[in-house]
Amino acid sequence: MKYLLLSIIAVLFSSTVISQTDEKRLDEIFSKTYRNYIISQGDNLPDFDSRKDNTDRFLVSLSYGIAPDYFMKKAGWTSGKYESRVRFLIEKGWVKKTGDKLTPTVFIVSEEKGELLYKYAKPVSEAIAASIEKDLPYILQKYQNAGFDKKYSFGDLSFLILSDVLLDNWQIMNMEAAFLKQENRPERHGKFYYASIEENSGDGYEPFKIYGNQSGRINDSIWINIYGNNRIEANTRLADIRFRDSVAVSCLHLKPSNYNYFDEIAAEFRPALVKILEDNRDYSMKVYRKTGYSEQIRFEEFFIWWYHFIYTETTNILAGKKIIKKPASGNFFYL
Repeated sequence: MKYLLLSIIAVLFSSTVISQTDEKRLDEIFSKTYRNYIISQGDNLPDFDSRKDNTDRFLVSLSYGIAPDYFMKKAGWTSGKYESRVRFLIEKGWVKKTGDKLTPTVFIVSEEKGELLYKYAKPVSEAIAASIEKDLPYILQKYQNAGFDKKYSFGDLSFLILSDVLLDNWQIMNMEAAFLKQENRPERHGKFYYASIEENSGDGYEPFKIYGNQSGRINDSIWINIYGNNRIEANTRLADIRFRDSVAVSCLHLKPSNYNYFDEIAAEFRPALVKILEDNRDYSMKVYRKTGYSEQIRFEEFFIWWYHFIYTETTNILAGKKIIKKPASGNFFYL
């Protein structure tokens, strides 16, 4: 009897500890903001707002394995609201149910996971950085042949060329096809897209200071592109017409021949990039399993988001070697 009593007390104590952990974690989840990103083409987009009614926070809580009743209490959800939201997310392909367990099926990255993803990215990023450094004389020669050096030093454009062109905007779609070899992205409610929910630092920078490219219209006739990791602040400033006009005049204006140069060096570097990724495929699979993403999403979806951490780390390595000169603002504007 004494042994049975001690066992019951131990179980109760264990449950209390788990609930306290969940409660603390929920407090953290609700104190933070999240940014949702989609990689898609055409009209392959979600037909709902994943931020509405704390849906994104619910998905984050599921990724931590937090008991639903704790989340419901924190979010003020009734059992009816919870059940309808779960059904909805299952129908949309954002959640799967195995027995009584609910698991998110989109890429979710917390601060802790982000630190791990950068840590694991380092050996791959170092190999890519070394390959770029090796090809640098050829890239510089082609830069001169393209006539850029008559107006801009290579250092002035190094961030755009060695990061955006070689690794991101000019590369990622082709790299995706060459390395992941998937005809379609994950299908969700009849659409094909990658989706992520990423913890936001709230300091004006992109989550985890990941570099990215975006374009948008700033007036009736001009579209502007921004490459960097401080685009949240940049978009705020672009609301000021004086700043927009200033950027439109002072930023890099590209000619068709300039784009040809970018296309060529991205295509020429692609085999080396894909080879490095192939050489590290087994390693990437280990990271996929070790970080727990193998229980939630396909490898292809994990990798396409992890690749953003890889090329960001590559960029920072090259910047540390003074091969890339990053803009002080964190952003590079071009037309």
